[in-house]
This record gives sequence, C-alpha cells and structure tokens, in this order.
Amino acid sequence: MGMNDNVLSTSHAPTSDVHVIGGGLGGLAAAALVARAGRTVTVHEARGRLGGRGTTDRKDGFRLNQGPHALYRAGEADRVLRSLGITPSGHAPNLRGAMMADGERVGLSPGGPLSLLRSPMLGGRDKFELASVLAGVNRVDPSGLASVSAREWVEQVSSRDRVREILHTVIRLATYTNLPDVLSADVAVMQVQLALGKGVIYLDRGWEQLVEMLAQVPGVRYERDDHVGEMPDAPCVIVATGSPRAAANLLGVQFDIGPCAEVSVLDVGLAQRPRHGFVLGIDPPMYLSNHGFPEGMTPQGASLVSVAEYLSADNEPDRNRLEAFLAHAGIDAGAIMTERYLHRMPAVSAIATAEAGGLRGRPRSVTKGRPGVFVVGDWVGSRGHLLDAVLASAEDAALGAISYLERRPAMR
Repeated sequence: MGMNDNVLSTSHAPTSDVHVIGGGLGGLAAAALVARAGRTVTVHEARGRLGGRGTTDRKDGFRLNQGPHALYRAGEADRVLRSLGITPSGHAPNLRGAMMADGERVGLSPGGPLSLLRSPMLGGRDKFELASVLAGVNRVDPSGLASVSAREWVEQVSSRDRVREILHTVIRLATYTNLPDVLSADVAVMQVQLALGKGVIYLDRGWEQLVEMLAQVPGVRYERDDHVGEMPDAPCVIVATGSPRAAANLLGVQFDIGPCAEVSVLDVGLAQRPRHGFVLGIDPPMYLSNHGFPEGMTPQGASLVSVAEYLSADNEPDRNRLEAFLAHAGIDAGAIMTERYLHRMPAVSAIATAEAGGLRGRPRSVTKGRPGVFVVGDWVGSRGHLLDAVLASAEDAALGAISYLERRPAMR
C-alpha cells in the first residue's frame, strides 16, 4: 500500500492544486491524470520509494513482485494506462501444466481454462456440464448477480460436485479470493469472463514497469519518506493509502466494506526450467505459476516460480503447505537459488460482498461530507477488481478533483 496504517502527524503547506496521499499505483495514476489536465499535483509517499504493493524487489539477480501479479488485457487498468499513453509490455503465461486434487493426484491441463474440458480428472457428464457453463458464462450479465454469492451462483449453474470444485478453482484464480460464501457473484463472473476473453499478461521487469512509467508523467511533485498524519490544508486531496483502515484513520470516517482477501506466497528462483509452468490446485486451494519468462525477471538461464495459497477465514498460513505443493509440482529443491516467503499479505483490501450488493455496494470515490476529498483503492467504486478497481477509482477521483477545482479559482 502507499502508506502505513500507523501514520505520523505531519502538516503540509498547500503548494499544489491537488495533494495525493499515497504513492502506490492508484495514487500515481490519479496524480498523472490530474497533471495531464493541467493542474499541479504533489504526491506524499510514506516510504522511501514509490509503488506500494506494486513495487518489485531485487534478490540474488531475480525480480520479485509483491506476490503473483497479472494484468488483465481487457480490464479497466489496461484502459486507464492506455489513456495516459502507457502501453504495458509483457507476455501471456503458458498455461500448459497440471492440476492437483486431494493433495496428491496430478492430471494434465494442456492449456487455458477451456482446456479443463480435456482433463482426465473429469468424467463424460462432468465435461459436458462444465462445457455448458463455460460456453454460456460470457452471455451472463454480472450486474444481475450483485446480491448473489459466488457459492450460490456455482450451485445454481451446476449440480455436479467435481464441476463445482473446478468452477470454484477458476474463480479463486481469477479473483485471488477464497471466500465464496461472501464474495459477490458479479465479481466472480466478471473476472471469469476476463480470464476466458483476452486473458492476462505478466509484465516485463515486474510491476515496477508500471511504477516507473506512471512516475514519468510530467507535472507531478513527489515527496518520499513523508508520513502524513493529518489532512493537508489544500484545495483538493486524493487519499490513495491502499488500506481502507489507513484511509479511515486519516479522514476520521468509517467505511462499510467487506473482508480482506489474503494469500501466503513462496517465490522460488530456480537454476533450471520448472517441470510445469502452471499447476492449478483444486484441493488444496493453491496455484503455481512460472513468472520468470518475461524480460528482466531472472538471471540468464534461470527461472522464477511463485506458489500462492488463497487463505480463507478458517485456515492460517503455513509455509510447509507451500513447500509441499512445490514438491508435488516437481520442483527440485537442489535447483533452488533463492527464495522469499510472504506469510500473509492482502490480495484484495476489501472484497465486494453479496450482502452489500456487489460492486455497486462499495464506497464511492467521493467522500461524503468532505467536499474536494476523494478516495482511491481496490475497495472503492463500482468498476473492476484488483488493479482494475484501483485504477478505475483513481480515474474517478482524478475526474472528481478536476471538476471540483473548475468550480473554484485555481491556486496562485
């Protein structure tokens, strides 16, 4: 996230039209959009570098994102980036690999989600029903499922246990969420549609590519190591702290939000190519993917795999489970050159819930009772999920700030 939950009190003179609190991808995108409209912008970032959860670390010659990241090619984030003249470079993952069920059995999965239909894990009737569901999912209007949970939707569309298991697996993969009784089905279906459509890319040089390109947009001033503990006395403020808790603390308000979706992650740098570039866990709720093939991610000849477990309300992170999954996936421990373990990290700060009415039930970018104050995050606004929600809400906040400033004199 762009700043820590425990913010320190600092005051700032209003030197810009818009002050952005938080230098993560949402704050950077909002600042770039405002600057492009001709307004002056200052970004305040609590850490020594920009990027928040979009930062990429370097270790032993490998580039490591903050957990496995993918950019949806038909999503809101790609659209907003392109509106700024940014064309992300990367490559689609190779989904040839395996599936795992009951922690032991591995069945071949020759390609993307549709290739599940050729898996030996499915009987004839299962394949027919899964084919029917996947063929019809693009005709579903997700907005009509806003008050239906992901589990309820899966049970509506299939009566077969194995098909339901695979649908939940695909939803976990597309949403990074293992809370099917809470997650709204509008998010689940929307993400499956994106996955079955143009799919995703893994970015060259990791997500620092986006941080670097957004930070190059002219007209923005950056203040690093700048812990903001009170609202700047400025014409307009965009709060892009990442965490809804940090935003609530700064604004002195409470947001009606869903629970956080969390993952635990083990990144492993290898001296050789992995046996499988992709392993999808039906049980346990994990997946492994090769993140080393985009440009600049590994030393020459090496590979980088990331295994993640989607955490639920009743399971605690356990590194041993991740290591066991690596072993089942055929990773040779002797080929490991480096590794990094992320015990528990937020994949989604607060999910859109069926109880709250899905995407439209999330807080708006406009802060009620606070003219000129806007919020950004993956928990804000009615559009998108994951980074798509971050950049869609950044766009909403930027447009709101520009409109607000047009109704009052520009700063001198």
